[in-house]
Amino acid sequence: MKRIVFPVIVLMLTVVASVVTADACEKTGEKAGKLLLFQKCDASLIGLAGYDSSGCPNVGTGPWPIFSDGNRRGKLEYSLFGEKFAFSFQGHKLARKTNYTLIYYPDPWPGTDLICLGKGRTNQGGNIEIHGKKDVGPGLPRDYDANFNAVSPSGAVGAKIWLVPSSDVQCTNGARMLNWNPTKYLFEYNLIIYTQTH
Repeated sequence: MKRIVFPVIVLMLTVVASVVTADACEKTGEKAGKLLLFQKCDASLIGLAGYDSSGCPNVGTGPWPIFSDGNRRGKLEYSLFGEKFAFSFQGHKLARKTNYTLIYYPDPWPGTDLICLGKGRTNQGGNIEIHGKKDVGPGLPRDYDANFNAVSPSGAVGAKIWLVPSSDVQCTNGARMLNWNPTKYLFEYNLIIYTQTH
């Protein structure tokens, strides 16, 4: 009897350890992507050479430079693959006591069929945390996104992740951006790719 019980106990412990390890990997971000989000537009730049009427870089096509000097910023840790898009976001130095929504934004404007990943409210210090798992379909970017295929001049492929005030986005019934207030947004440092697996 002892010879049967011992292998069964070892097998049970192995299964439990595997489940705990898988859960811990998901929580600690192992095998996960990391994306930095930054301020790219500022109201103080409106009217200056090289900036448009929204305080954004007037560079035509291509990526906008970032403000890397400690202004508004955020960090997203996310699953590269999985049944659902799992993510954990932290933002800093945002407007205080304000509702924000983390979104996947598909080009072109107004981001028709964008996906709202999660919502939250900043604290008195202007910090926010948004965590969750979202079914985003077969992956990011979606095939209706202009960034799904390589486009000249950048040739970049991937999904844009933005943090925007909740009042600027509609999440249901024809999800899209409602307003353009880029001085209040955090924009992606680069594009990401996520693949749904079953």
